[in-house]
Amino acid sequence: MRAISIGPGARLALAAVLVLGCVAAPALGHDHHGGANMNFDAGEPIGGVLKAHIFLMSIAFGAVFPVGLVLGLKKNRWHVPVQAAGGVMAVIGFVLGHAHGGRAFPDNAHSKFSWFMLWLLAGQLGAGVYLKLHTEKRFNDRARPFIKIAHKIMAVVMVIATYVQILLGVVAWLGYCYDGYYGQCLAHLIMGSSFLAYGVWLLLLTRLAMPWLKRFGRSPELYDSATIMVWGLFNTFTEHGFIDEAHGWSHKDLQHTSLGVIWFCGGLLSTYMLRRSTSSDRSMFPAIILVFTGGAMGAHQQDSEFSTQVHFVFGLSLVVTGLARCIEILLITTNLIRSDSSTPNPFQYIPVFFLCHSGVMFMAANKQSVAAIENMGIDIGTFSLAYLSISFLLFLYAYFLMQLYSDLGAQAKKDTSLPTAENNSVYHPVSQSADHADLSPRGSDDNPRNPHVLFDAAAEGIVEHRGRDSLDGVHRFRASARSSDEIELGPMRSD
Repeated sequence: MRAISIGPGARLALAAVLVLGCVAAPALGHDHHGGANMNFDAGEPIGGVLKAHIFLMSIAFGAVFPVGLVLGLKKNRWHVPVQAAGGVMAVIGFVLGHAHGGRAFPDNAHSKFSWFMLWLLAGQLGAGVYLKLHTEKRFNDRARPFIKIAHKIMAVVMVIATYVQILLGVVAWLGYCYDGYYGQCLAHLIMGSSFLAYGVWLLLLTRLAMPWLKRFGRSPELYDSATIMVWGLFNTFTEHGFIDEAHGWSHKDLQHTSLGVIWFCGGLLSTYMLRRSTSSDRSMFPAIILVFTGGAMGAHQQDSEFSTQVHFVFGLSLVVTGLARCIEILLITTNLIRSDSSTPNPFQYIPVFFLCHSGVMFMAANKQSVAAIENMGIDIGTFSLAYLSISFLLFLYAYFLMQLYSDLGAQAKKDTSLPTAENNSVYHPVSQSADHADLSPRGSDDNPRNPHVLFDAAAEGIVEHRGRDSLDGVHRFRASARSSDEIELGPMRSD
């Protein structure tokens, strides 16, 4: 039997899988401090082991794995080492999370969801090791295409699950969303996360995915409208008595349900108008829906003045998002902003950022969070600026990953280019210059000769030879048209 040789990156990933399997069984029997009811208000300190768990998991799932995913999408050679290093950190952090002392926590979703994350990580690393072995070179590997698809699907699921797990970890640390606060806390987290995801989606379209979306031949707002319609239908029937038992209709129930109706009706209108749209057709109705939603939330009366002010800031962020989005669409449809440009206009980031900020503010507007901040004596200005800083960091995080993807693509193109000359010029093959090459004879007024084409035998059969000492001495002679290739001399790209 032929031995299978693997590289150092695959060895590291295989070691991570083995360590993961070794530590999973002992951790299964650990009781995660069930029955306790401690939160950050109790003043109980966090032990060093728990701090190490938080640090390692934040680095592994919040930084290493996302960067490794981007490297994998671009087939970079550092993909396997980075993911393997993240796997080792995650395994160590998992063990520490189930072995710490100090502060006790109630039976929470964060500890239960960690098992799903564990097996998802094991499957992801295992599939990566299998693909790295390249078994198709040794035998007919029919399972490889399916494992490759599963590897990509698990990568996407890992991104979403990582966000959920980190959010659940923050909730467990703060001790929120227990007892009678479960329903309103869940509503704030889900709706705020939806606004945040909507903002990241718009950033992805603005920064990278617009050419990909145009291949479908539909308006970008068609997908927004359909999502708003479905989400509004869901909210219409879940805002009153869906989780907690309802006793009559309060003004909050009426307002929340009416917002669901607005989203459904407005999304239905916009979806119908764009049902036969092309990629150049745009609609302002999704933005108008955000404006009215922000206005309603800004006037949403709460149990305390501070909570009302927090909801006003959230609503104001949505209003700014909707108005900026309307202006952006107006500038695009009047050709003041080119939607097909590789570099987005700076104004296009404004609605994206404020949409992300509105999601962060809405998640922070749940009752327990607002009450805790108010008890600390923090005013609305400090509160708003603090969460604005968090929004800046989250936006930076998403932008960094997309910029890394773009830079890796540019570097890959540069690495595959032809050798450069000493004067910082690069020779391109004919396939790269066929779109703008001029094949008409010299002297044609309508189609002047491309000044960058040095030699084109098929076009004119003429070779110019300039004297070594004089640029004015030009001798022409006829040559046979033995080749149709061109060598083009152009400035080397700086990207």
